[in-house]
Amino acid sequence: MVEAIALGLSLLALGVALAGWRQARRAGQESEAKAAALQGQLESLRKQMMELHSGAIGMGQRLQGVETLAQQLGDRQQELTLQDPDRRLYSRAAKMVELGADLDEVMNECELPKAEAELLISLRKGRP
Repeated sequence: MVEAIALGLSLLALGVALAGWRQARRAGQESEAKAAALQGQLESLRKQMMELHSGAIGMGQRLQGVETLAQQLGDRQQELTLQDPDRRLYSRAAKMVELGADLDEVMNECELPKAEAELLISLRKGRP
């Protein structure tokens, strides 16, 4: 009888151990599946990050090109302004107005008609 009880307890212990092993195995498989899914997400995020990085580099290069072009255009505009004697007078008059010169001073120094000097002053004072 004792042997039957011992055998029964042994079988019960073996059943509990087997159930625990199965549960641990399922948990391990679930963990592996989650790890694989996370690895896939990580790889997807790496690819997206590389695309963003490449795009940022491309935009940086394009921005440098636009800045260079803007500088060249500004230099060219300055050259053209200095080549035209009438423009030099207007540029000088505009600078004088910015520095606070009055109507008579602009007319006398830049040899501008009163109407043009008044227009220049009203335009320059309207700017922030």
